[in-house]
Amino acid sequence: MASAAMLLALPILASLVLHRAQADCEPVTCGNLTVKYPFWLGAPSQTRPEPSCGPPSFELWCAGNGTNTTSASMRGSAVHVLRIDYAAGSFVASHTRVAAGDDGVCRTDFNMSSSLALSPFRISAANRALCFLYNCNGTEPPLGHELVNATAGCGRPIYAYLGGSYDRDTPPAIAKGRCTYAYLPTLGPEVEAENETAADYGRMLKAGFLLEWTGAGIADCEACAGTGGQCRYSNASAGFACLCAGGRLLGSTCAGEYVLPLA
Repeated sequence: MASAAMLLALPILASLVLHRAQADCEPVTCGNLTVKYPFWLGAPSQTRPEPSCGPPSFELWCAGNGTNTTSASMRGSAVHVLRIDYAAGSFVASHTRVAAGDDGVCRTDFNMSSSLALSPFRISAANRALCFLYNCNGTEPPLGHELVNATAGCGRPIYAYLGGSYDRDTPPAIAKGRCTYAYLPTLGPEVEAENETAADYGRMLKAGFLLEWTGAGIADCEACAGTGGQCRYSNASAGFACLCAGGRLLGSTCAGEYVLPLA
């Protein structure tokens, strides 16, 4: 009788496990963001669950920034997520080195691409290249509509130039004298984009830049959800997994699985 009772209890236990697993990965909010697969919320002291609510690279940490607002960072890094377009597979991010405060232009001498090394994210060609010239020693090109003095409160002269489409491997072809320079991706507001000039550098640094992702099991997630499953990431197999009734992890879908009736 005890064995029979245990057998009868198994479907109930499986149902509870599935409910718990589903609840753990329900869409959540962080500030104005809705966080869902492939993105998911983690925390500094949290051990990555198995399965996870999304791939490791898509883990966000949600925290206040001291100004009564909440923001999501890529695992506590300087890269913060501002908006996510799940349908397009893209999101707008900013880098606190240049976006925080009103003197970010003084800290633009770094390689943005290095902050995204080994990640599945690609800097979109929809961004424009915002260039900054330093150490010109009087050799800077003439100032005008394209080149403006961005020194502001910085300890050295800095000049800003707004180039064309951003290309990580091909710097913009600009007259730069004997200056050293860096260039960063920037995505201005769509309505004002055609009127953007280098003089808008401060706002553009805060507005962020567009990143795109591919893969991450997005197509699999749609198929999984279409068969009643929940989208997950298996750390053990380093790939997409579909969480089905009874807590079973399958490849892409729950097709052919017996679905437990959930109360």
